[in-house]
Formats: sequence, C-alpha cells, structure tokens
Amino acid sequence: MKPVDFAHHRATGLDDALEHLNAAGEGAKLLGGGQSLGPMLNLRLVRPHVLVDVSSVAALRTVEPARERMTVGATVTHAEIEDRPVSDVIERAMREVAAGIACRAVRNRGTIGGSVAHADPSADWPSFLLCAGARVHIRGAAGTRALPVTDFIRAAYTTDLAPGEIVTHVEIPRAGGRASASASSAARPGSSQRRWARC
Repeated sequence: MKPVDFAHHRATGLDDALEHLNAAGEGAKLLGGGQSLGPMLNLRLVRPHVLVDVSSVAALRTVEPARERMTVGATVTHAEIEDRPVSDVIERAMREVAAGIACRAVRNRGTIGGSVAHADPSADWPSFLLCAGARVHIRGAAGTRALPVTDFIRAAYTTDLAPGEIVTHVEIPRAGGRASASASSAARPGSSQRRWARC
C-alpha cells in the first residue's frame, strides 16, 4: 500500500512548526527521521492531511554536555550519537545503545526524540532513558514543560504528549563515578536490540 495524499511543510523553526501543527489540528503529523512514521503511512495506519517536517529545525538538533546533565535535541539521529567522539553520561553507554539500533541506514535517519515519542516497547531508547532517569522536554502553544520518562510514557505507543506539542529534547543526568549499565539480549532472533536493566 501507499500513503494517502498529504501536504508537506518543512518548518523553518520551532515557532513555525508549532504554528502549522496547531493550524492543522489532528490532521497533522510531525516528521523527523520518519523511520516509524514511514511504514505507518504506507500501511495507512495513520492518514494525516499534512506532515510538518522538523528535521532541519536547528533548535531540535543541539547536543549540550554539562557537568551534571546532558541534553540531546529531539532530531539528533542515532548515528550522530553513535559517532560522537566524546564520552557521554554513562561511560559511553549512549553510544552503545545507538550502535545497536537496527542497521546504519536506519540509524542515519532515526532520531532519539522520535523513538521516545513513538514509545515502541521494543525500542532501545525508551528503556535506556527510563533506566537513566531522563526527562523529556516538551513545547506547545501553552508553553514548555518537562516530564520524567516514567511519566511521559504511559503505555505502549502511548505518551503524555498532547495535540500540538513537540518533544524538543531529552535531558539525561550524568551518572556518578560508580554507575554502570547492563543489558540483556532481546528475544527476537537476529535482533541486535537490548533491554537496559540497570544503571
């Protein structure tokens, strides 16, 4: 199958994205990397009237390491996290998570924000970020807010994200010197995905 007809708007900034998102209401979908949305469009599981493309919005592509926490913009790709030359918040654990996601072609397009917003229970980022005590930062017409991942993800494929809101970045606290992360293999044969069980 192929998607229904839809309009495509490439947002020039975060305000522009929010304006078009709210103008279209429930008929709009955000497009970042499209690795989850693309198959859903082809299967017509979603039928948007317009895609608001935020892949080029500079405010969503920042990575800011700090002494106590690290913030990663929503449209930073898995590959960009994998390839970062500097240590991350848990002894390079984020790079290991990113490197284990699907194949390089998917990692080149898929984004950390899209993974969290999609809330696929088989995805690596939601479980890792929950383990790490991360917070999800959100912006909408009413302003900004931040939620722990434990509150943001309500159930499989269900989040606290309201219509017209955008995940802007995730905030991961820097682990102490004795912190570590461990993982177990996924049950699906041939999968490189892991479940992060302890930090």
